[in-house]
Amino acid sequence: MGKALWLLGMAVFVVSLDLRPPITSIGPLVLTIQRSLHMNAAEVSLLTSIPVFCMGAFAPLTGAVAARLGMNRAIFACVGLVGLATLVRFFAHASWLLLASAFAAGVGIAICGPLLSGFIKHHFGRRAPAVIGLYSVGIGLGALASAALSVPLAQALGSWQASLGMWTGLAVLGLVAWWPVLRAAPRGDEREASGLNAGGQLESASPSPWRTGRAWLLLAAFGLQSGIYYSTTTWLAPRAEEAGYSASGAGVVLTVFALIQMFASLLVPMAMSRTRNRAPWLVASASLTLMGLVVCALPLPAWSAWLADALLGVGLGGLFPILLILPLDETESGDDASRWTAMMQCGGYLISGVVPILAGAIKDATGNFLDSFWLLVALAAGLVVCSLFLHKRPSQKVA
Repeated sequence: MGKALWLLGMAVFVVSLDLRPPITSIGPLVLTIQRSLHMNAAEVSLLTSIPVFCMGAFAPLTGAVAARLGMNRAIFACVGLVGLATLVRFFAHASWLLLASAFAAGVGIAICGPLLSGFIKHHFGRRAPAVIGLYSVGIGLGALASAALSVPLAQALGSWQASLGMWTGLAVLGLVAWWPVLRAAPRGDEREASGLNAGGQLESASPSPWRTGRAWLLLAAFGLQSGIYYSTTTWLAPRAEEAGYSASGAGVVLTVFALIQMFASLLVPMAMSRTRNRAPWLVASASLTLMGLVVCALPLPAWSAWLADALLGVGLGGLFPILLILPLDETESGDDASRWTAMMQCGGYLISGVVPILAGAIKDATGNFLDSFWLLVALAAGLVVCSLFLHKRPSQKVA
């Protein structure tokens, strides 16, 4: 990879660091926020559910935003919007302002994600899997750092508002990293990446992904993966406590899962880039996820939590970047890749918002987490089936 492409890859990585802290920095401080702003449980839960819902609901706007601003300018604007949303949190002494910041951050993240996929497709070609891995690590690292440091920052700064607002620094870093990309890209190159002709109009595009069966299959797979991931991050630590761990020990279980997942999201795409056949990696990752959930669903000894960590960390860590790579495989241009990714994430994140709620409702009804994890086992089985149907791309059939 040449110096220019390396710099573009690093810009993608830096921007990706900012795509989860507005959501994940809330969790460790949720009880403090609830007491400070006198919010009930339903209201405070919106601080994390609103951005995830926005990530699904606003993803279809990606094409229109890219057509109006150009891909590179649109990414810059989205990072700026996320930064503005986190900056507002320094002054969030009313619940409505904090909720508004969650909405604004969600919109920026929703549009930025698919645009980055299109950018990677346009600039990196066959190197895209490795860059998707870097992008996935950036997302994981940003999420892990914000979750781990929110409470220490609040204690050091004497304010939970300051703790949440400090993550504006990542957005500023993202804007600084993206500015050279914005300045260096020729206007014609940006038009091409955004699917625009010389007159600034959208060129005739490929058929809409909403009319393509494989795109719907990707949507289903991404929704199942996301639903399982968010449920796992929500309920893995409580399940470990149920198995006999202390609260701090359960936190270590969740942290180890996050670390394994982050490294797998880098290593799996790098290994997969050596072959054009994604099927074995996809099926293996889905199967490891299924096995990890079975471990969680069975009344096994406490040590099994570490086995579940390994299986779920590698499985879910591999699934996320693979599912981001597949729309790139299916398309010929950066614009088409953005549209496929936007559709996949639109339905996928809407689905994923429901699954943790269902798992929690099952726990409330049964009094334990075993049946909740059996629900996730069933969803993982469906994910394995989806991965088997995604075994071959149309372009591979003509050979």
